[in-house]
Amino acid sequence: MVAHTWYYGLAGIWFLSLGIAIEGKDLPSSFEKCHRNDPQFDQCLRSAVNGAIRLLKDGLPEFGILPLEPLAVDSLVIEQGEPSSPIKLKQHFTNVRLSHLTESTILKYRTDLKKLIIKAEAITPQIQFAGNYTMDGRILVLPITGKGLANITLHRLKTHHELIGELVERNGEQYMHIRKYLVHFEPKLVTFQFGNLFNGDERLSKTMHQVLNDNWEVVFRELRSSYEDTFGYIFKKISNQIFLKVPMNKIFPE
Repeated sequence: MVAHTWYYGLAGIWFLSLGIAIEGKDLPSSFEKCHRNDPQFDQCLRSAVNGAIRLLKDGLPEFGILPLEPLAVDSLVIEQGEPSSPIKLKQHFTNVRLSHLTESTILKYRTDLKKLIIKAEAITPQIQFAGNYTMDGRILVLPITGKGLANITLHRLKTHHELIGELVERNGEQYMHIRKYLVHFEPKLVTFQFGNLFNGDERLSKTMHQVLNDNWEVVFRELRSSYEDTFGYIFKKISNQIFLKVPMNKIFPE
């Protein structure tokens, strides 16, 4: 399983906004700031993250931040399944656009800075994953192959994020290195649309889409861990680009 991308995670959007301070600039006055000695620290962060998601929807050109709607994924490879598994599949996506993520709402935000653990839960009405794809494998008992445009939509998606860090010290400053980023997806419905399945055979394509969408829970359950592992890797990479540049006392001021 391999992934190469530039992508911002839900929990990482707030840290990206804090990372603006790397160049010595102040945060925009519209950004809410949270201090770790605030008794309502976690509630403040939840509010701040929700605000940052909305404010960064169109980007901040003066800080070199591109629009977050849609988010761009350069390339993504998903491989899943053993010979005996209900699904054995290899998918390669390119030029993906992830839409509606900025409509997410953070429900819970919990931090344990002594253990360097951050947890967040969010709900998103709909996330649309669209781009070029190639695919080969088996869904249940049916072979599947195709190359074209894909559109995968996760409806009423609940996400759980857990960041596990460790302290590193450089030049007398302490930084938080994210050594693990766990993501868990809980959609209420997933719909699949793959253009040009079976080299454009409409009859086979219609049959396969019915199988995919009628059995979306089975299909997504089998692929879930691959997507979660891949996006956890992506989120960790982006988060560390911030955490390893901004000292802890600037990310979480007293």
